[in-house]
Amino acid sequence: MGTRSNRKAAKNITFEGALAALEEQVKLLEEGQLTLEESLEVYKYAMELGAICRKKLEGAKQEVEKIVAAGGEDYKTETFAPRED
Repeated sequence: MGTRSNRKAAKNITFEGALAALEEQVKLLEEGQLTLEESLEVYKYAMELGAICRKKLEGAKQEVEKIVAAGGEDYKTETFAPRED
């Protein structure tokens, strides 16, 4: 199955790569052809991939800036701050 070697590679994976790998792990679990031990390994790896995706999304969220018209042709940027409802 190769999940151990995949885990090492996951450290430097892109968000899109992690998401695709996560989808593949979910597919493996849904197929129901794995042993209990294999299912647990795949599940653990899927959870790691999910955490990587969340971390990358959080990092991207922190980098998002919105452009705010400062009047006329001048513009300024502000760091994105989500609304708290």
